[in-house]
Amino acid sequence: MTTRDPGEPASARTSISLPVDLAEFARSRAAGNTSGYIADLIAEDRRRVQVWERLAEHGYTGDKAPTEEGRQRARKLLERRRAKKAAGGGGQRAA
Repeated sequence: MTTRDPGEPASARTSISLPVDLAEFARSRAAGNTSGYIADLIAEDRRRVQVWERLAEHGYTGDKAPTEEGRQRARKLLERRRAKKAAGGGGQRAA
């Protein structure tokens, strides 16, 4: 009988079918652990769904819901701030 480390998440064996090109792509990206690669993709998708659910719980729905355009604007703003900080211009303003 094999005992699982209590800190390690349980795993379930499942079988999936993929188009050949996607299976080959997954294998090429997986660095020898295709199951882990696919599990990471699913976990990231689940995290996104949970974030959207939490936003909805706090009223960010309808016209207040985040949009792809808004996410792109936020990403660009963060990138500009990171670039400015990396260039030495990211200090706080004096009061």
